[in-house]
Amino acid sequence: MITSVIARLTTGAALPAMLLRGGIVGLNFVLILGLAAVLGLDVFGAVAVIWGVSLVTATILSCGGPLLLLRAMTDGGRLHWHVLLMQAVVYPAVLALGVGVILGALWPSLPWVPILMAGFLINLLSCLASIMRGLGSIQMSMGLRDAAPQIALVIGALSSDATEAANILMHASIVIGIICIGFVLWCIRHPKRGVHIGPGGRHLRPSAALWGTSVLGMVLAQVDIIIGGSLLSAEQIGLYAVLRRIANLVALPVTVATWVSAGPISAAHGMADTHALQQASRAGSRIALIPGAILFVLAIALIPVLDRVTPNTPVGQGHWVFVVLLIGAFIQVFFASGFTVATLCDQAHLAAKARLISVLTYVMAIGLAGASLTPMVNACAYVAGISLGSFVLWQILRQRLRLDTSAAALWHRRGAGWKLS
Repeated sequence: MITSVIARLTTGAALPAMLLRGGIVGLNFVLILGLAAVLGLDVFGAVAVIWGVSLVTATILSCGGPLLLLRAMTDGGRLHWHVLLMQAVVYPAVLALGVGVILGALWPSLPWVPILMAGFLINLLSCLASIMRGLGSIQMSMGLRDAAPQIALVIGALSSDATEAANILMHASIVIGIICIGFVLWCIRHPKRGVHIGPGGRHLRPSAALWGTSVLGMVLAQVDIIIGGSLLSAEQIGLYAVLRRIANLVALPVTVATWVSAGPISAAHGMADTHALQQASRAGSRIALIPGAILFVLAIALIPVLDRVTPNTPVGQGHWVFVVLLIGAFIQVFFASGFTVATLCDQAHLAAKARLISVLTYVMAIGLAGASLTPMVNACAYVAGISLGSFVLWQILRQRLRLDTSAAALWHRRGAGWKLS
């Protein structure tokens, strides 16, 4: 039964999911590259750093709220409206006050008022996206969560003094706040609101596990921009951020693979069916590997164009930095199913530890480099970190669950085997 579900999902859901997700990522890609062209690499580099800090701050302030609300809104239960207010507004606001005082003292050079404001509103937007998804709006909720912040950033840049990163972030925060107000009204007027949200619903507490996993995931996604931005010049980190944005397109299928394979993986785990779990993991790897490999080859083909466009950039050997980042993205594709399996099979603590290993590996490598840090060293340290974390998680899951969550499972004789269709 589960095997037939896997087959149906991988053939019927992967393409629409890929197109939808690809459209959102493509829009974000064009917006960010356009922003870099308009602002210039120096200002864009400064914006990229504080934007990365804002995204990490949003996750820290969340207390795991978006994931907690998503799980609670989709498990068939009913939530008390008080829970939504506490998780989306009260807890983050109180935490922002405390975090702002501490971080302002430890890192006074950053503009913490706009950063905390942006972080609070980005988290609120994520919470609204979870509520909307629970109300049945999958496409709109995905667009709100993944596209709205970047759109707001571009509008903020166009509507403010484009030479001051803090001013751009403040204007972007105002735009995000306006978007949040609009979708709050959308949720209030939704016909299914009373089914999922009401005075007789459940009360929930913040989840430390979900919070920790979310924070580590976001830190890992932004650590090379934030730390690299404090050691490299604004122009260097600006071009590095553009190169990483392009390289990350190779890992685009990982998100789609996670989305499509999550249901079968969870169902197989619930039935304690190891064979079906391996099949579901393979399905995720198959969805990620073929498009990822195609995107990798296409990105390699862009290198001659990159050399012509940026022959004298401050990155120095920019095409090799790009190659290293591409390899890192493809390694994520190769181990695509690992974090999905760990999260859905009661091994979320292992996923958190793997991400922590990745972050610490990167930080230690940067510490060894010290003042001699270059964009190439930054890229190598980052790729080494994410590769080691993915490898460690894969190895532990092999030992504990007797499961191969890498793309190598596609060539195993036992199980689903390798097929192109």
